Amino acid sequence: MTGSLQEKNNKFYVVLNFKVEGKRKQKWIPSGLDVKGNKRKALEFLKLTLQEYEKNEEKLVGSSKMLFADFMLEWLEVIKTTVRPNTYCSYVTVVKAHIEPYFRKEKLNLQDLKPIHIQKYYSYKLETISGNTVIKHHANIHKALAYAVTLELIQHNPADNVLLPKKKKFKSSYYDVEQINKLLQIVRDTSLETPVLLTSYYGFRRSEILGLKWSAIDFKQNVIHVDHTAILVGSQTVYDDVTKTKSSCRTLPLDKNIKSYLQKLKKKQLEDKMLMGNCYQDNDYVCKRQDGSLIKPNYISQAFKDILVENNMPSIRFHDLRHSSASMLLNLGYSIKDIQEWLGHGDYATTANIYAHLQYESKVNMASEIEGKLAIY
Repeated sequence: MTGSLQEKNNKFYVVLNFKVEGKRKQKWIPSGLDVKGNKRKALEFLKLTLQEYEKNEEKLVGSSKMLFADFMLEWLEVIKTTVRPNTYCSYVTVVKAHIEPYFRKEKLNLQDLKPIHIQKYYSYKLETISGNTVIKHHANIHKALAYAVTLELIQHNPADNVLLPKKKKFKSSYYDVEQINKLLQIVRDTSLETPVLLTSYYGFRRSEILGLKWSAIDFKQNVIHVDHTAILVGSQTVYDDVTKTKSSCRTLPLDKNIKSYLQKLKKKQLEDKMLMGNCYQDNDYVCKRQDGSLIKPNYISQAFKDILVENNMPSIRFHDLRHSSASMLLNLGYSIKDIQEWLGHGDYATTANIYAHLQYESKVNMASEIEGKLAIY
């Protein structure tokens, strides 16, 4: 058995070369070390890995016959540091609650996995979950198997050759201007006031509004920088200088009404700090309670739902205020491209697909106006 260091995606890997039943095999083992500045540590990792597998060759031979269920769990460990925490949390939920238990019962080896096995899994799941959710499961399986191809554990990705259920287009719920104004009256002087106002205006994501800092608001240049988020990972809130996508990091204008509101809010928070002294939780975040404590993502979703029920308002999610903002912009005559940039969507198609039904409503209005102009007989 021999081993060497290889580089992929700016990471060091140990590649072991060995024989199983006369056939040459390779096993790629991620070191987790960046290439830059870690050559000595990587060589040490290579040495220790060789020692470990030379002492227990059964472990190495067995790896060539790894169960697909075990490989999915190993893949989770590999990608842990490559995706956002909340994304990883969703991967763990799908794999450990659905994919891994199903395929462990099937006792299929990774190398024996065929498209028909994956297709049967999707058919089985479609009895209890939606087609859109099955497509999410497929994304996990496909990514994991693509990684197996990269490691040369399999020659091709069997998930390439399966039929997926038709994805249903998402139709967003939203409030019109009258409903938003009524909602703003309802949430006045509550902890929801600022999140609801700014989200209705700017179409923020929940993570963006709860991650908004005073340092991101420039009262001299009259702009707001969206560059920090608060995301829910399991039961913990993680605050990070990383937005959902590159396009999510954006700069929006601060008009005089919003500017005035925020200046008054900042003054009020300073007064609260002076009044409460050591009892005040000092921080730079905009959305917080009177004692400075931060508003958590799960709280805002539940509190928003509760206040709508209490006031007999149509049921929507807090996230639907983002759609309400887009609806207002579309009704004001702004293009899908304008709305894409305002909302921070990664591409035009995402915005167009989400708001296709709103575009159709605009076309109905256009048809009515044309009908009023032409003398049709």
